[in-house]
Amino acid sequence: MLTDAEIAASLTASARAIPYPGEWLEPPFDGERQAVVARDAGLSELRVDRASGRVVAVEVPGGFAQPIAPSSAALAELGAAYAEALARTDGADEHELRVVEASLLAAVRVVAPELADAETFWSIAAEELGDGITADGPAAPPTVVTTAGGPTVVIALQMLALHQALAAEGLTLSGYAELLPSVSLNGSLATTLAATAAPGAFRSGPVQVLVLPAGAVATAKELAFPSLRLVVVFGAADASAPGAPAALPVPEGVELVVLNGPEPFAALAGLVAERWAAAQFAGHTRG
Repeated sequence: MLTDAEIAASLTASARAIPYPGEWLEPPFDGERQAVVARDAGLSELRVDRASGRVVAVEVPGGFAQPIAPSSAALAELGAAYAEALARTDGADEHELRVVEASLLAAVRVVAPELADAETFWSIAAEELGDGITADGPAAPPTVVTTAGGPTVVIALQMLALHQALAAEGLTLSGYAELLPSVSLNGSLATTLAATAAPGAFRSGPVQVLVLPAGAVATAKELAFPSLRLVVVFGAADASAPGAPAALPVPEGVELVVLNGPEPFAALAGLVAERWAAAQFAGHTRG
């Protein structure tokens, strides 16, 4: 069984270079069988199995787990490969970014082929690099998941967290792309909103729909983004919580809709399609 000291020693700078959005923790680590070494509060945890050394990311609310590395040593190897790929995106054009994406996936397959399968942590990380989405440096314009018609929609989740949330409803990123054109977070919410207004960023223009899944919050300034027309909140159990609908300072002229059902992402796609068909968004009229 791996001790906290052994696990901490294995979490080198290279290991911590993987694109996990949470905070890295220090010992003593929570967990008797699986040590919690990083945590994205309220969304997911990165855990190291004390018996095998296997590293997994676990969705906190639902327990959905996906492999990140077969061992801590492999985690460092993968982190180093990601850091190298990230460095190569600086100043890269669209073709070069796709080469970087393919190179990272090839490096991941050398460690463990299954880690590069579609809709996995590493395939999503590679795709983000290919799309020019990075956590560091100047924010690139967010990438729409699909080119389908509709208003620009920002979902206040990082791509990995969005993947996990969709999986809880039996959906995939690629499948959901057929239902709703959406943008996951690229940096902070404020940065992502602003990037949608960059000239030519989206055919549908700046963000008009902001989606706040359970646990996500937005400031009064973010909710007052000029182009915003609709805020959709996935129902909060505690009405007094910061992200609860009643606590949101939604400005006049912006519609607030709360979705409380068991499949909020499916309901969201239907809601936006309905509003779009009724020409309730800027830049679209009944045909």
